[in-house]
Amino acid sequence: MFDIAKLAKRLRSQKGFTLVELMVVVVIIGILVAIAIPIYNNVTANAREKACAANIRALTGAAGMYLAEQGNYPGDIDDLAPNYIDEVPDCPVDENAGYSIDENGVVTCSHTSGGGGETQ
Repeated sequence: MFDIAKLAKRLRSQKGFTLVELMVVVVIIGILVAIAIPIYNNVTANAREKACAANIRALTGAAGMYLAEQGNYPGDIDDLAPNYIDEVPDCPVDENAGYSIDENGVVTCSHTSGGGGETQ
């Protein structure tokens, strides 16, 4: 009625992963994630910096158009919208930072250290 030999044979023939094999896979995935997250963070920070630089270039171009029409640079960066640029963009690096323009048409972003940014 109850055959131990058949039961033992049946248990040995079952396929599957052991707990050790599963733990090795989990550890490998954890190592890969630990490597990937800092790389991803660096890539996104670099992309935000480049987007801010692109915004500065666009605002500098709009300030040049303002100069061509008005004969001087705008007193405030907001004077460029909506005639020379659709809207003044927000800084992608720091939501509290803003763009400014000086009397020489140099556009800067306040998120950079020292308040400077890329220039014309």
